[in-house]
Formats: sequence, structure tokens, C-alpha cells
Amino acid sequence: MDEKVLVSGCNGYIALHVLDILLSEGYHVIGTVRSEGKGDKVKDSFAKLYPYAKLDIEVVTDIGQPGAFDAVFKKYPDLQHVLHMAANFSFGSDQSNEEMYLKPSIEGTKSILNTVVQSGPNVKTFVQTSSFASIMNVQDPTSLHTEATWNPITWEEAKDNELAAYCASKKLAEKLAWDFLKENASQVKFRYTAVCPPYVLGPQMFDWGLDGEKLNTSAELVNNAVKSTPSSTGPFDDPSGITTDVRDVALLHMLPLRDEKLGGQRLFPVNGASLKKPDYQNARFNPQRILDVVNANFPELKGKIAAGDIKDNQKLLEKTFHYNTDLTCKLTGVEFKTLETSIIDSVKQILEHRQKK
Repeated sequence: MDEKVLVSGCNGYIALHVLDILLSEGYHVIGTVRSEGKGDKVKDSFAKLYPYAKLDIEVVTDIGQPGAFDAVFKKYPDLQHVLHMAANFSFGSDQSNEEMYLKPSIEGTKSILNTVVQSGPNVKTFVQTSSFASIMNVQDPTSLHTEATWNPITWEEAKDNELAAYCASKKLAEKLAWDFLKENASQVKFRYTAVCPPYVLGPQMFDWGLDGEKLNTSAELVNNAVKSTPSSTGPFDDPSGITTDVRDVALLHMLPLRDEKLGGQRLFPVNGASLKKPDYQNARFNPQRILDVVNANFPELKGKIAAGDIKDNQKLLEKTFHYNTDLTCKLTGVEFKTLETSIIDSVKQILEHRQKK
């Protein structure tokens, strides 16, 4: 059976890992990118891994435009699953936070949901990449964060601060999706799942993901540790938060295609989460924690990178987000990778890539 899956923004850090799972499982993937060049790179890379895999690439230059995905659905009327992973953005810091974050997030979500309802009669599953930004309460980080928690921030409170505006836009885009499902209940024939990852660590799908001066925001945290020097002054306590592994996040995007009970759920992946042996300290990080893991596991780097200067880091980490993700573990059965595994695998890849240059 030719099960077709649309993956928007298929050249992203997480999305490439999602494609890896889907193609290895035999799904026919239709990926969207903003430019042909990006699409060619993705297609060529996976052709080497899976010569017989079915991967088609379509260019959608602006996902926020009404009807942006209409042509894709017209070309593939038998699409059965949609993984909406593209995060629209605007270039130019001269734009307001509303133009930069809120409008693209909201309009992109609205556009693809409308198209699925109007032109995707065979779509059974819709998975959206949301964010821990939709869950977190910055005002009260030590309150318990679960799949049922919502970030209380309003746009009015967030609009003048760039980071707060980004977080609010992620929350409001996910909220829009849930509201859309209720308002269009009579027309919606698909199951909806939101995946809400915090900082995402772990290796790049392909080595070329390491070629830029900087990696994506989350992965750059580990890269910064490897690039540090003994004279680096930090700060070693900021940024701080909680983490998850890119491969686990990718798996949580694929599982709803197979498991109907994941419809109507928010999935919240974190490092070390497990029903058998839950570790609700494992996912908390700051640069000191990353340096500690790197120094402990890569003796060849000891003395060449920063050691950090925080003596009682556990006390600091206690102040960052408290969480419980038992529901996600129970629903999915996933034993989530530890933070140490995510960091070690990332550093191995970075060092091997350096040697090849």
C-alpha cells in the first residue's frame, strides 16, 4: 500500500530525522521546502541511504499564504497523513515582533489546516510540531509542567520582547489548531496530535548539517562547549532549561500515524523520561551541565575546552523547569534517551566531522 505523508519544512533539523524514520518504514514522503536547492540536497542525501525509497519534493515558498499548499494537495489527492513541521519566519529585524513571529505562525497553521479540510479528504492524521514554549510558565518554573499545562502568556504581555514574542507565537499557533478542530468539528475527518519539545539536542541527520558557522539554536549549545577554550568565561548558568533528543522527537511525529490513541493528545518528550525508571532531573541543563558531560566522556578534550566555574550546579538546575511526562511515556511506550546520550552522540559527530576537514 502506498501510504503518502506530507512533511512541511522537510529540510529542518528535526524533520530530516522524521524523513529518515518514514522512508526506512516504507512510507511515500512528499516533503516541502522553500527553495529548489534545499530540496535537491535532501533528495540526494536520502537517495544514497535508501535508493528505493519514495521521496518527492515540492517547493512552497511562503507557507503563510492562504492556499499555500493547495497545489500540493491537487497533485497528491490521496495524501493520508500530514506532518506540519515548517516554522515560517520573516527576514529583517526591522520588522515588528508581530510581523516576525505572530502572523507567520498563526497564518501558516491556519493555511494548512484549511487546505486539509477543503482538499484532503483522505487525510487521517495531522501532527503539528509545537513547542515546550506552549507549555512553560516562566513566571513559575518550579510549578509542575505536564502535557496539560499551558503557557499563561498573552500576546499583549509578550509583544515588546523578542523571546517572549517567539514563545507566545508558538503557544498561539498551537491554540489556534485546537480551536480550529472544535470550530470545524463537523468537517474535520483527521486525528490531530501536537508534539511539544523543549531544547532539542542530538546529532545532525547528515554531516552537512554541521557545515555552517553556527548550528540550529539547540544543537549550537553542544557545539559551543566543543568550541570553548580553557579561558572561556561563560556565562555557565545561562541559558538553562530542559532538553530532549532529536531522534525521540522524530519518533513521536511518526507514532501517531500508526496509533490512533495518540490522536487528540499533546506529546511532551524530555531526556530521561521513562515509566520504568523515570528521572525527572535528567533533562535539566545549562552550559555547565553540558561541559561536565563533555569533559567526563571525552578525555582528549579535557584541558582544551572550558571546565566551567559552577561548584554546586545541582542547586542551580533545581530552579529551572519541573516536569512530569508520565502520560507521554504511557501513551507511546518510548524510553527516552538520556541527556548524556544526546550530548555524547552530538560531540562524537562534531569531532569526526572536524577530522574529515
